[in-house]
Amino acid sequence: MQRRVQLIIGGLIVVAILAAIGYKGLESTVAFYTPAEVLAAPQSFQAKTIRILAMVQPSSTQWDSDQVRLRFRITEDSQRSIPVEFRGVKPDMYREGQGVVVEGRLDGQGTFQATQVLVKHSEDYAASDKMKGKIKDKEAAYRALAKP
Repeated sequence: MQRRVQLIIGGLIVVAILAAIGYKGLESTVAFYTPAEVLAAPQSFQAKTIRILAMVQPSSTQWDSDQVRLRFRITEDSQRSIPVEFRGVKPDMYREGQGVVVEGRLDGQGTFQATQVLVKHSEDYAASDKMKGKIKDKEAAYRALAKP
């Protein structure tokens, strides 16, 4: 009888721990949204961390290297946009007119305070013009890259 009670109590403890882990996992999930979804109801996004998949609006970038602050606007239709402010090093591949994923929170003034900026890039990789025609196989490519 006592062994059975111990097994039941142990089982309940394991279930409680798994439930707590599952709840924390769901709580930390960050959902993706589009600029149109955020602009449709901005007040509902102010209290939570979200990710927005969008394009960097051309001619909207302001980079302040002294304060290490990047400001730009994101859009999906070039009609309506959301201002973004990111404090940190500008990603190397950041360009206007290309896709980005920004993670952060919308503040009370409607500016998206990004904690992370991920730059989307092409999956097509090609040799530079000076290397084209010289590389016949993978081994030659590795040797060419190793040379200073």
